[in-house]
Amino acid sequence: MQDIRYASPAIAKTFIPRIKTWLDDVLKGRPDKDAAPAERVSQAIEILMRSDDPATRAALAETALKETANGINSPAAAVWLPILMQLNPEAGVAALETGLADIEPSVRGPAVGWFSLLFDQDRRGGGVNLQAPEFTPDLLLRLAKLAHRHVRLVDDLRHEGAYSPDDRDHAQRARGALLNAVLTAPGAAGWKAKLELASDPQFEDLKDRALALARERAAEEAEGPAFTEAEVVALDTYGEAPPTTRDAMFAIMRDRLEDIDDLLLQDVSPREAWANITKEHLMRRELARELRNHANHMYTVDQEAATADEKETDIRLRATRSQQQATIELKIGEKRRSAADLRKALKDQLLKKYMAADDCRAGCLVVTVRSDKTWTHPETRKRLDLSGLIAMLDEEARRLTTELGGSIRLMAKGLDLRPRLQTERATVGKPKKRNPKKSISKARGARKKKAVTKRRKPQKQKRQRRATKKSGAKRSR
Repeated sequence: MQDIRYASPAIAKTFIPRIKTWLDDVLKGRPDKDAAPAERVSQAIEILMRSDDPATRAALAETALKETANGINSPAAAVWLPILMQLNPEAGVAALETGLADIEPSVRGPAVGWFSLLFDQDRRGGGVNLQAPEFTPDLLLRLAKLAHRHVRLVDDLRHEGAYSPDDRDHAQRARGALLNAVLTAPGAAGWKAKLELASDPQFEDLKDRALALARERAAEEAEGPAFTEAEVVALDTYGEAPPTTRDAMFAIMRDRLEDIDDLLLQDVSPREAWANITKEHLMRRELARELRNHANHMYTVDQEAATADEKETDIRLRATRSQQQATIELKIGEKRRSAADLRKALKDQLLKKYMAADDCRAGCLVVTVRSDKTWTHPETRKRLDLSGLIAMLDEEARRLTTELGGSIRLMAKGLDLRPRLQTERATVGKPKKRNPKKSISKARGARKKKAVTKRRKPQKQKRQRRATKKSGAKRSR
């Protein structure tokens, strides 16, 4: 068995069927104990682990799960738990947590032996590969917490001069390896794990370091890869570099939609023409044409591109120098859709159907209006205009982004196609039309009244003079 371990892969491959048969017999208890010592079983498993046959590895994972189902206190667990941890990390971590749940931490307790066996890379034979993609940041955080609970800092050994490391030394190094794996974990899940680690009382002394490393790692990931020579040429020629990351693709999409906002304010604005469009496929064409006009060699535009699930997106922007994509879903506000329907479309339509691929994690829901349409808020029941609706949709987009650990970039956008300003005639008011017949009759009436007044004036003066004479005669008497 030992000779096969060190043989070339081609030679070892010829012995694999025979080794599998022998191992099955051992597990079924056919040979006696002396014929199948634990060391020989470990050697057989090591040879099978080197196989690239998926069926062989799946069978080993299933066997490891059965052998550790009753706990990790049996001698067989020392053989099978490392195999389970490598082939099925989720089940391996759960088995280790369950096995150590009732064990009190001590300087050289069972937990120290397990961490020494599983995770110390300096130990003979090496430990479990923590860089494997199956070890998610969440699993690494669980292991780091478990290690700090059972391999306590206060119990650490301090050596002076030369020494021979034992299980305690190996466990201390394993604890450090697990902590380092969490602090260097990439992506949104890694950021979340670092923040959770910093808030745990067990890691109070490491809080500042964890937060600093989280910010440093996030800054490195935000920068993206360095520009290639072709990208530098594009930057010099077109004034901007083609997007190569999700965030850059999202920024390009948002920038172009803002350019369309600016277009609607210009003298050549298509506002009135777009306001007459009532069908979404016609509005999609107009929007896609403007996005293509503003592409600047950064992306291409697809309409109704089909996803892997045969779902057709409205508009998809594809970066010219990378696989990054952004999806725009268009809705005409005057259609019979409630605010709840539009909010649901963010997750069920845009996110789940069109943004499932790793290179298409940027999206926007665009809502157009040409009237004073309002919606009812699903919770508060308040009336929402376009700006209120977009604010509600953006809030949902932020919630979905947080829920997915920042792995997506999502937004909502409103295009207001209503007339921006009234005309001068509408502002001042239309002049009243004159009725010629009414004006003539009114003028005739005014002349008649004036003539009557002139005729009545002398008579009035005569009556006044007579009254004056009579009053003077009375006074003289």
